[in-house]
Amino acid sequence: MTEKIGHQIEYWESERKRRSPEHPVVDAFVMPKINYIGDYVDLSGMSILDVGCGNGFFTYYFSKCAYTVGIDYSRHMISTNPCDLLIQGSALALPFKTNSFDLVFCSNLLHHVKDPEAVVVEMKRVSKKYIVLSEPNRNNPLMALFSVLVHEERGTLKFSLRYLKKLAISSGLNIVDACSLGSIVPNKTPLSLLGLFKKMDKKSVLGFYSIVLACK
Repeated sequence: MTEKIGHQIEYWESERKRRSPEHPVVDAFVMPKINYIGDYVDLSGMSILDVGCGNGFFTYYFSKCAYTVGIDYSRHMISTNPCDLLIQGSALALPFKTNSFDLVFCSNLLHHVKDPEAVVVEMKRVSKKYIVLSEPNRNNPLMALFSVLVHEERGTLKFSLRYLKKLAISSGLNIVDACSLGSIVPNKTPLSLLGLFKKMDKKSVLGFYSIVLACK
């Protein structure tokens, strides 16, 4: 397990080329998920914590409508995040008081950690009400293939929508809604094909990502 953790740290501290949050493909990847949350929760004026914020794909867009803080374990990823309210820290020990944020969110984080339930429980602790979990959907053949080929993404192989819902429930959360959606991968989808992929970016059992909206 020490070897696995070491691989993850090296992976996220690397200088791999990643698109910026402002990139049109990233916008098209993020906004359907934020709009999905917005169908159930009025995000305007909320306080939001983006756990595992990385280089800011979601932090950047949440910040446009709400007070948003990002936290990530990787110093390198934090350094490339364009937002102002950023903290380096562990998702297993969030440096905030209980009930600090209206909504606590994570995307593409849980399949990278040893104990995803512990992370969700910690997210629940610092949330006043809402918790949102978004992970790659192993039931999508392309996502499953990617997770097999990339060592650091192997955790995806257990993350179906059903698994993500069970994880939320076992962490003591009440599910408001859950679905699989999306066909856009932020760092891989060609800009030249974005229009085509946008047309396919809908809810589907084979959606690239599963998302669970839950509350305490």
